[in-house]
Amino acid sequence: MEIYVARQPVFNLNKEIYGYELLFRNGLQNAFPDIDGTSATASLLANTFFSFGIDEITGSKPGLINFTTDLILQKTPLLFPREDFIIEVLEDVEPTPAVVEAVKEMKAKGYTIALDDFVFDQKQLPMIQQAALIKFDIMATPLDTLQDLVPEIQKAYGLTLLAEKVETYEEFEQAKAMGFTLFQGYFFSKPEVLSNKDITTNQVTKLKIITLVSQEDPDLSALETLIKNDVSISYKLLKFINSAYFARANKMSTIKDAMTFLGTEELKKFIKIVTISELDEEKPHELIRLSMIRARICELSGSVLNTRFSSEELFTLGLFSLMDAIMDKPMDQIVNTVAFSSKITRALSGKDPEFKKILGIISLFEKGQWDHKVFKAMSGSRLMKNLPEFYMDAVKMANAFYT
Repeated sequence: MEIYVARQPVFNLNKEIYGYELLFRNGLQNAFPDIDGTSATASLLANTFFSFGIDEITGSKPGLINFTTDLILQKTPLLFPREDFIIEVLEDVEPTPAVVEAVKEMKAKGYTIALDDFVFDQKQLPMIQQAALIKFDIMATPLDTLQDLVPEIQKAYGLTLLAEKVETYEEFEQAKAMGFTLFQGYFFSKPEVLSNKDITTNQVTKLKIITLVSQEDPDLSALETLIKNDVSISYKLLKFINSAYFARANKMSTIKDAMTFLGTEELKKFIKIVTISELDEEKPHELIRLSMIRARICELSGSVLNTRFSSEELFTLGLFSLMDAIMDKPMDQIVNTVAFSSKITRALSGKDPEFKKILGIISLFEKGQWDHKVFKAMSGSRLMKNLPEFYMDAVKMANAFYT
């Protein structure tokens, strides 16, 4: 049975990763209708801690995990290391005396308590007193309706406030101004302020490197010189090649050995990743991680899809699919700076229906939106059977790059 796990990033004020909320489905059959919350969390815990290890999905950041009434009363969180996750008490958990006592015990033992999708009610006061973090779903309770409540909660309890479902930079800035310090959502994957200004000289240089490695038969000696002359690329190449992702017994210490081990095609991909990561270093690292995850899933998906795109082309398309957000430039302006083939240029510009569909499926998967009708239509297909494995491989690769 396929195990569907996805993560949603939670950012701090500096747009650095604070942690990830973990989402779970035990196969697509559980996406219609909704899976029982207790079963979902129990399976998520079993898989993240026992099957593949929580670090592989969270990259050593805390995982925010939903807990139902039954799991709280059973004191299930106490079975797992407190430093690895945050207990999210679901919004439908009634604060009965038994629930409050169980949560008190967890807090006393050093576990972090969060109240999910919070709506203020006097009966919640005993739970608020145990919590370190409160989450507000700003789609269900818009920020404008919280103007008075937020400062009252901060003054009375001094809690950390998390704004959930933040989808635009405007919402991020508004929530920040109101006193929220944590933010969950995909605002970071959109351009911050779309600009038509010229691409900077440094960015042009980086894009020229991408042009060089995008050639079908690049000059290997030129590539080696390029890497050796760039301290950042050299360092990141050796760090990546010696990471746990490759599980090598012996460490590599020379650029030539690393190049030989990776091979030309993998080396080209790596240089593209490093170059993209340096296009705007003020952008959240999660944006580059997500680009890498998309690139790897797109590449692996080529092995189970009948598509006119090669695996290398799919990798490039996935990697560049967020370039407008990375550079805050229109995609058409970016692709015209890189000597891509007309096929790649058309796909990145959103004009190729085939790639648009592939990217749409992957985007839904990475957000954990498994109840979307597209997954029901594709249930049982080779892609659906392999996507969970592709996703986990991609996450491991992205984590290895930033470890």
